[in-house]
Amino acid sequence: MSAAKESPVSAETELVERARAGDRQAFDRLTEMHLPRVWRVVWGVLRHCEDTEDIVQEVFLTAYRSLPDYRAECSLSTWLHRIAVTRALNHLDLAAEKVRRSSLPIEPSWEDPDPGSSSPEPPRDVRPTPLQALEANDLMRRLSECLGRLPSVWRAVISLRDAEELSYEEIAGALGLNIGTVRSRLARGRLALRDCVEGPRP
Repeated sequence: MSAAKESPVSAETELVERARAGDRQAFDRLTEMHLPRVWRVVWGVLRHCEDTEDIVQEVFLTAYRSLPDYRAECSLSTWLHRIAVTRALNHLDLAAEKVRRSSLPIEPSWEDPDPGSSSPEPPRDVRPTPLQALEANDLMRRLSECLGRLPSVWRAVISLRDAEELSYEEIAGALGLNIGTVRSRLARGRLALRDCVEGPRP
């Protein structure tokens, strides 16, 4: 198989090397490749479209400036996830941001938006009955509200595991945690989310 195609990994490695040498087109290509997943990671933490857009831009700007220091000790995807989660959590930690977010209406969608979309919307081809729509909207509202109440560190782990479907090892690498801490935060976060959505038991 002498005519075997270049593997995606080697192609990405070449793009990284070109970008580190100052090739902006190569970095733009890397951005296109990783934008959807970085968007979903940041959205999973922030749950706010405009903030997500701002932080995603910061993530890739930071990555571009830090690329000379990237030593490929982890995959580029893991490196970008780490930057994304750090930036998103820092954003939530700002006192002014906490005050502003407390006055925002809760967005009733659990679905991850398309990076090209201005806001998350349900699929157009789904046509539930009016009763189903009311029940679904109420569940999504409660789920979004409860997710927003979780500590941001729990929300980040839930996002990376349930939305991005990363392995525990990948999450640990992205967040700089050990696997035991990842498992603990995920379990506690899911339990708290379930209890909040279900409400107090009679």
